[in-house]
Amino acid sequence: MYPDNNIFSYLKWRGDIDLAKAPFNEIDALVLAVFSYLDLPKIVSSGNKTITISEAAKRYFAPNYDNNDHVYYQRLLKLMAEADRFKNAKLSNFVNTLTDQTQFSAIKIQLEDGTNFISFRGTDDSLVGWKEDFEISFKTTIAQKQAKEYLEKIMRHDDQHYLLGGHSKGGNLAEYAAINIEPKFRNRIDYIYTFDSPGIAKEVGAQLPSKFLQEKLKRFVPEFSIIGRLFEPQTIKPVIVDSSRPGLAQHDAFSWTVNGSHFSTEKHRNPKARIYNQLINDWIGDATLTERESLTNDLFDSLAASGSDKINQLNKNGFGGFGAILFSLTGSSRRTRFVFGSLFSAIWQNIKSHISSTLFTVDSIIGWVMLVLGIISLTVPQYALRAFGILVAFAGIGYSVKQIIDTAQSKLQNRQKRFFIVSWLIIFALSVALISNNRLLIFLAHYFLGTFLIIYSYIRIRQLILRRIKGVFHVIITAIEALIAFALGIIVIVNPQYFTKRSIVIAGALLIAYGFFKLIGEVFLQRKKIPRKHR
Repeated sequence: MYPDNNIFSYLKWRGDIDLAKAPFNEIDALVLAVFSYLDLPKIVSSGNKTITISEAAKRYFAPNYDNNDHVYYQRLLKLMAEADRFKNAKLSNFVNTLTDQTQFSAIKIQLEDGTNFISFRGTDDSLVGWKEDFEISFKTTIAQKQAKEYLEKIMRHDDQHYLLGGHSKGGNLAEYAAINIEPKFRNRIDYIYTFDSPGIAKEVGAQLPSKFLQEKLKRFVPEFSIIGRLFEPQTIKPVIVDSSRPGLAQHDAFSWTVNGSHFSTEKHRNPKARIYNQLINDWIGDATLTERESLTNDLFDSLAASGSDKINQLNKNGFGGFGAILFSLTGSSRRTRFVFGSLFSAIWQNIKSHISSTLFTVDSIIGWVMLVLGIISLTVPQYALRAFGILVAFAGIGYSVKQIIDTAQSKLQNRQKRFFIVSWLIIFALSVALISNNRLLIFLAHYFLGTFLIIYSYIRIRQLILRRIKGVFHVIITAIEALIAFALGIIVIVNPQYFTKRSIVIAGALLIAYGFFKLIGEVFLQRKKIPRKHR
């Protein structure tokens, strides 16, 4: 699940290098940000009394201490307690608040070289914590106010400088506290480290001190970041970190890859994440503060209807719990139902447009047709030629109608227009006659099919001559396709009896294989063009 070069390996292999030899870096900041997820109420004082990390670890892992933290946080504490870089760091001012309205936790860490780091905890698994993540879109949350008060309380007791940081919501709390404390305290903040954290909504707070943030804020996001791109400041570009996990799971800081004392980085974010970011930003930009609040309250009231108070326990009551959620949503406000409908509609339109652009190009349509004809040839070979004829007739109807409309709207002279329109009307009439008369269909099907194959071959060769086909591989395939179509067209017209039941079945198998190949090739060609490093 996790790479060999993450913060665990950093602590193992570089933890013995003290701060005097290697100054504080971005990986140290992430280690301390993640450290705040540990629950240490009976070990670390809520005041200024300090305890070292090594001593805190002894008490934490004592047989009589009830530690319920995830095994990865426990492993982090063990490694930090063994590392020369962190074992003598002093912990103090630990606070942890969880009510039905807010979730907030923070801790002060003073490193051996005197560096002061305030670490704000991100969202835990409580519904209250997740609701606050949504609430930052329309109001100043209780947790944000507590973060500001917490920071001011600590900074009043000394004149030292501080680093702030946090992962996820913790980074948002660090940023909010820094820009809202008194200016005399703000001047003593050296840097703010945020790790895949949402920014501050402009509509909610006062004017953001852009110059201060440009100088102090250090942003880090994974390649596939959704949370860290919410309300992001456009003038402060983040460091894009490589992760060993896919999709949304990259929010997990343990998956971020480390190279020495820095992150392994990428130049560009994931294209799919960019699409999701655009959808969310478009929705947020269109929604009023009242709509955002209504959505958040209705959504989390519905989740609470499941009987759970934790996001990872929503399924504890099975289908009954999910039924309660859906039933509650149907009774939500009209505005919320409209907003949800708009959001899902935007997602569907985006998905539909991407499917259309990939699956309904000229080449992909040819692929689908080949698949259908191949299946007919394999299952009912006696009707194969008739099916080919019907297909060609429908193609003739559609193409002739398009050409008639295009010719009528063209700038050709009237005599030329009449000539071309009459020509296409003849093709249209023959195509209709072919479909409507079964005997005529049986008699002329192979002529129509042969003519169609020859015309198709001409169109593909013309595309090659005009260099409309890009890529050496694609050019070779198109050339082979055109030659085969031309040869088959001649054979079908001159010697239709060659197509026995056995040869039609073989042709059906080949059509299915090639049609599938065409579809896969088209999906590959329509993929997002991303830098070579990401391929």
